Amino acid sequence: MVRRLCENRVGRPRPACRAASGTRPGRLVARGTAACHPRRHAGPCPAPVPPAEAGLTPEAPRHAAPVIGLAVAAVGLATTLPLPLYGAYAAQGGHGAGALSLAFAAYAATVILASPLLGPLPDRIGRKPCLLLGVVCAALSTLLLALQPGLATLALARVAQGIGMGCATGAAAAWAAELAGGGPEGGRRAAGIIAAATIGSFAGGGLLTLAALLVAPDAYPPATFAAHLVFAALLLALVARLPETLEAPRGAWLRRPAFPPGTWPTTLAILPGWGTTGAVLTSVPAVLAAEGWPMAGPAAACAMMLVGVLAQLAVRGLPARRAVARGLLALLLGAALTFWGAAAFALWPLLLGGPVVGVAVYALVYPGGLAAASAAARGEDRARAVAGYFVVAHLGFSAGPLAVGLAVDAFGAPPAFALAWLALAAAAALLLPRLR
Repeated sequence: MVRRLCENRVGRPRPACRAASGTRPGRLVARGTAACHPRRHAGPCPAPVPPAEAGLTPEAPRHAAPVIGLAVAAVGLATTLPLPLYGAYAAQGGHGAGALSLAFAAYAATVILASPLLGPLPDRIGRKPCLLLGVVCAALSTLLLALQPGLATLALARVAQGIGMGCATGAAAAWAAELAGGGPEGGRRAAGIIAAATIGSFAGGGLLTLAALLVAPDAYPPATFAAHLVFAALLLALVARLPETLEAPRGAWLRRPAFPPGTWPTTLAILPGWGTTGAVLTSVPAVLAAEGWPMAGPAAACAMMLVGVLAQLAVRGLPARRAVARGLLALLLGAALTFWGAAAFALWPLLLGGPVVGVAVYALVYPGGLAAASAAARGEDRARAVAGYFVVAHLGFSAGPLAVGLAVDAFGAPPAFALAWLALAAAAALLLPRLR
């Protein structure tokens, strides 16, 4: 709205009109609108173009994008802080790897079922409500596990984590870009902040809890749970103060996933990729915890995530198909070492294999497949293509670990891990010729 009128007067002129976007006196109010300057206008300033039509965003503090990134980190931390305790949760109730994998799969199942609704939600109710809801769900999952540890609570917490991540990721990327000024530069800055927050939270959450357990092994909940609740409460207060950028609801309530032609090989490769990482996060720690090695499995899982997400920064610029193909080959080696270490209770193969799996999946197969899906689509179809890729990814993240966990309970660890590796080898043999 126009705060003041600028008129030609003798003596000191009054300030020029300011648009809601915070333009300074004498600057263009909006794209396509003449500047309101006291020496050029004899009457009132022309009415400013509304921000939604002019491409402007509400005036935002400089710290807006970093605050949004920290909120995404709070949501990501909720998913990884409990990782070192998965084996203990299973052993506490006398459950095996299958039950742990089932509770773990609740996250992926929630994302798959809710993605058609959660994807368009930021364009319907706004960016701020979505991100606030994501942080609340993340804090709720941590609070549940702190008050009542166990597999049933873990399943409920994983549902809350799935809803939280679904609400937060899309809203945060769009909101941070808009508050950073919009355009290519704002988008790049926002993408860097969101990527750093995601990588940092995924890589650091499990390691922080593992360190807390090493310092105070008998303390439950670990200190990281309380710290996360305080962190989430602080972020809720900071996020609530940021301006909303969505002027009016737009788009449909539901968004169907899409699969662009020619992307099936790169998309299907994420099935064994995320399936293997899910098995390393569930069945491997459960087997080792049952044999009196409660910290070995979490150490391998944390090393897998830390090295994998950091390798994303180093392995860039590879063509999508080549990255996926190299990732599948590396995954065969990493999975062989990790499964061998878990089945034979050998520490060094386990600790070597985990990082190799992380590099193969998080630095090669996953970003390569995602880039291929995004590049093959245009405009609004790009969001549907990305949604389709994540549906397949989370299908592997749920079905793969569940199948390995049930096999461990039915046949024992060595045969189950051998069958898992053979299934991985068969998938690679089918996909690699189609990735050339």
